[in-house]
Amino acid sequence: MFINEQLILDLRSLPAMGRNDYYVSKANTEAVNWIDMWPNWPSLGLIVIGKRGSGKSHLVEVLKGVSKGTIVLAKDINKNSIAKLFKIKCLIIEDLELLKSENALFHLYNMIVENNNKIMITSNIPITSMNFKLLDLKSRLLSLPSVNINFPDDILLTNIIIKQFFDRGVKIDKEVVEFLLKRVDRSFDSIYDLVSKIDLKSVEKSRKITIPFVKKFIK
Repeated sequence: MFINEQLILDLRSLPAMGRNDYYVSKANTEAVNWIDMWPNWPSLGLIVIGKRGSGKSHLVEVLKGVSKGTIVLAKDINKNSIAKLFKIKCLIIEDLELLKSENALFHLYNMIVENNNKIMITSNIPITSMNFKLLDLKSRLLSLPSVNINFPDDILLTNIIIKQFFDRGVKIDKEVVEFLLKRVDRSFDSIYDLVSKIDLKSVEKSRKITIPFVKKFIK
């Protein structure tokens, strides 16, 4: 029987996004602490810095759940949208590096401060590395606490591998996880891509995920 690859991915890659599904290690503990402190944040909010696939979006979903907040992409913030956004008690802005309207975010930020609301911003790169034309906006953003999600240590990497398989409905043997841990490229995107390929091929070929099976996916 022919199996449509895209269908497999769509049906079997629904991630668990609850707080208990997010594993804590030295790589992300500071960011997680902020989520766990809600709503008793010591400041207006924070900026979470981390590479794509580092778990920022998972944290965003957790915060959205506990705060009843709203998520908006930075690229979608404009003069027409800020009238509604500044009223939100917890506004979560994703992918700051893709911001198109600095003026809109500047005014939105000021209105959030005036209304005593909260804000969390995610970015793939540090604020200090971004080229802002509006220096007042950069100054506002630099005033926010900034926390990093770093590259994974062994504990976090192990749990990410296990969780990625679990999200696909696969229970993975400890020996396979240890084998992958010693050989996988230690980046979040590489882990996600590798797990997706292994899972897809195991379904296509009706094969159990064993060490001999996963060897062919290690470069």
